[in-house]
Amino acid sequence: MMNNKKGMTTSLIAAGVAGAAAYGISMGMQNGSFQNMSQKLSNSMNSSTMQDIAKPLQDMLASGGQAMNQGASGGQNQTQSS
Repeated sequence: MMNNKKGMTTSLIAAGVAGAAAYGISMGMQNGSFQNMSQKLSNSMNSSTMQDIAKPLQDMLASGGQAMNQGASGGQNQTQSS
């Protein structure tokens, strides 16, 4: 009996959270909050500071990917002698 009540409570809480999220999204779309938020994100991602931070990370990922590819091809070319 306790498990059934606990499951029902969990379901009701989940339904309430989903309803609140849907309400918040619909209100944000009506008053333009989401449009403002997307514009702010776009502006911040295009700022020079963000690009300065991202450049070393991109270089590191690019060089790491090349090193990993070289290591994989080097392992395939080795032969085993007995």
